[in-house]
Amino acid sequence: MVMKFKTRIDRFGRIVIPKKIRNDFGLSVNSEVEVETTADNNIIVHSKPAKPFVLDKDGVLVVCSEPTEPFENFLQKDRNDRIEKTLKEI
Repeated sequence: MVMKFKTRIDRFGRIVIPKKIRNDFGLSVNSEVEVETTADNNIIVHSKPAKPFVLDKDGVLVVCSEPTEPFENFLQKDRNDRIEKTLKEI
C-alpha cells in the first residue's frame, strides 16, 4: 500500500516521518534510515531493519552489541583479575 504524507523541513534541516509510517515500519528513537538521491532529483528514505541482539550462528549464540569500553581495557582488566585470583590461590 502506498501512503503519501506532507511534512516540512525544520530550521535544523530535519524532517518528521509521520507516526503512521514510523509505526508501520517499526521505527523508533535512534532507528537508522538511509537517505538516497536519484538521478531524476528525488530523495528516497529507506528503513534499515534493526539488528537482532542475539544471533544463532551454527548453534552458538552470539551477542551483537557495542562495547561499553575499549576492548584493550577489558582485556587488561580480565588479565589483572586472573593474575589476582591465581596469586590468592598460591
